[in-house]
Amino acid sequence: MNWFDDYFFALLHGLAQKSAVGDLLIIFFGDYFLYVCLAIVAFFAWRDRKRIRLYGLAVISALIARFAVCEIIRLFYHRLRPFIALGITHLFTDYAYSFPSGHTIFMFALATAIYYFNKKLSYFLFASGLLIGLARVAGGVHYPSDVLGGILLGILTGITIHLLSAKSN
Repeated sequence: MNWFDDYFFALLHGLAQKSAVGDLLIIFFGDYFLYVCLAIVAFFAWRDRKRIRLYGLAVISALIARFAVCEIIRLFYHRLRPFIALGITHLFTDYAYSFPSGHTIFMFALATAIYYFNKKLSYFLFASGLLIGLARVAGGVHYPSDVLGGILLGILTGITIHLLSAKSN
């Protein structure tokens, strides 16, 4: 690891296993909060049906980021998860390679795509994506640079899908 990952991983992972409530919060935000965010996006799409196509495109952007971009990178870059590489305790179990963070790339692609038509919701999703990424580090399944990579790749994917869809219209 480099100094950035060393320092911030120790800082965030040091929050785990201090209290049962703290661990439950880390697990909730690291594993389940993404689904809460998707439910909120679905609610906004249902409420604003004239933009349903845009919400659908945003979800497609997030799915492309997570299941295409992320997995293609993992085919070529094999970074072990911290709990495996460092032999530490962890709150989540995931054995896929760690770079980039799939949760983070998904949330930031979704937030970026939604930014073009609903800024308030996108700000909530950007903040949620960061919170999810930090919880994944605290839980021992990602390095901070995995989350940072997920942020950058998610934003780039969201922008790219937006630009491609704008050209097709």
